[in-house]
Amino acid sequence: MDQHKHKSGTSAQSAFLIVVTYLAFVSLGLPDGLLGIAWPFLSVRSHVPLDSLGTLLISFTAGYLLTSSTSGKIMQLMSLGTLLTFSCLVTSLSLLTYSLISQWHLVIIAAFFLGSGGGAIDSSINSFAASRFSASTVNWLHAFYGIGATVGPLLVTFMMANDLQWYHGYIIVSVIQIALSVLFGTTRRKWGVTSAHDEAHSGSGYFDTLRLPRVWLFSAIFFLYVGVEQGFGQWLFTILTRSRGFDEERAGLWTGLYWGSLTIGRIVFGIVLTKIPVSRVLVGAIIAIAVGIILFALNISNEISLLGVVVLGFANAPVFPSLISVTPAQIGKEHTATAVGVQISTAMLGGALLPGLAGLLSDNFGLEVISKVFSIAAGLLAGLYFVSTIKQSRQIL
Repeated sequence: MDQHKHKSGTSAQSAFLIVVTYLAFVSLGLPDGLLGIAWPFLSVRSHVPLDSLGTLLISFTAGYLLTSSTSGKIMQLMSLGTLLTFSCLVTSLSLLTYSLISQWHLVIIAAFFLGSGGGAIDSSINSFAASRFSASTVNWLHAFYGIGATVGPLLVTFMMANDLQWYHGYIIVSVIQIALSVLFGTTRRKWGVTSAHDEAHSGSGYFDTLRLPRVWLFSAIFFLYVGVEQGFGQWLFTILTRSRGFDEERAGLWTGLYWGSLTIGRIVFGIVLTKIPVSRVLVGAIIAIAVGIILFALNISNEISLLGVVVLGFANAPVFPSLISVTPAQIGKEHTATAVGVQISTAMLGGALLPGLAGLLSDNFGLEVISKVFSIAAGLLAGLYFVSTIKQSRQIL
């Protein structure tokens, strides 16, 4: 009887943690969706030109990379619950600064801390999820991030449609972050031992993990994958309107289909991964990514190009969360916290650098070269993942 109660309590605690991580990822996506609509108003209030967005994003990225790349080390110094409590509080204060302060230099500082809080939450919860949850659950986790990123713009739009200001959306999200900080603080003991503590107790230090070749192999895979996923989404509208003669409404619909198929795909693959091994899903998805981008790049007809867009979006869906979920098995549980932090950092760099490189090449070779760059990146992604499976097979043998 006592054993049954213990199992029920453990199951209830696990379900509770899953729900809280879902809420955390919704809140993580919310600020990312806010800026796209709020930026024109924020720039006017701060008396800076629209192209100052680059400066803001650089500051955000610097903070994000600082905490995500060192999250394993940070979690050896404090518990996961404490880190999440503090990170949500920092994020909340940064969002309040966005909403209430007009001085541009203070907004830049707030962007750095917003990135720091986001990077800590992103990497630490991904590390925790990789160690505790199934690939299916991790896919749903990232689907909730997509929900947050979708709700953010709708929230600001709703504020303005009801005679409120854009910054009221930031205030609401800030209050949500404070509530999460309180939730993490009051439940910090329920988060248990993290993989970072496994690293500390096994003698696997931060730099020991960084010396593992597989850490950098998988980091390169993350770099290429996120570069393709984010880059294609960023450039799709421009290619359709400036190179293929689409009107803005139709191009916007195609772009929405791309991101919508990715979010829906993560929900679908959350179910699929309860039936099919994650290794098979990853192989199929990575091959389909290459097929989708090539169908679009060939530009044979609008129908085939649209098929490529939808295939690419849907195929992208399980890759990032599934790669996160297999990190303990691929690299070792004792190295997971540091490895996940490095992977997320290189993923963010890929999402910034690969689209930027494609844009630079388009200045000399035209916009259509962008999809060709992503086709090459998808081929490299497939090749590196194939190499990683060979190395894993040899380790098993």
